Amino acid sequence: LRKLCELLDKIDPKSDGADRSYIDVFDESEKLLYEEIDYLNEAKNAKRFAQDFNALSTDEELPDSLIPAKTSKYKVRVPAMYEQYSTPRVLTMEYVESFKLTNVERIEKLGLDRTELSRRV
Repeated sequence: LRKLCELLDKIDPKSDGADRSYIDVFDESEKLLYEEIDYLNEAKNAKRFAQDFNALSTDEELPDSLIPAKTSKYKVRVPAMYEQYSTPRVLTMEYVESFKLTNVERIEKLGLDRTELSRRV
């Protein structure tokens, strides 16, 4: 892909006046892709996400990366991240049992309000 970008930089007449570099776009995309596949980075993002919702919902001190639904007005449950068992290629986190919101039978069985669920999503 880099070679293709180099070729495009050479042959693109840029007649539309745009100041673009296909190599710069490629380099930035490559950097972001490697950040996305680093699971330690993903654990850090999950922790920040949990803290952001915690800050909006309660003053109670909670364990890192863990926001129980009962304490959050947003009803967001973020699994705990076990960083001591994680690597850049393996993410170990708490198992949180759930179900798909398309499972109408289960929603009705649990007595959940479908209108409220659709509003929150």
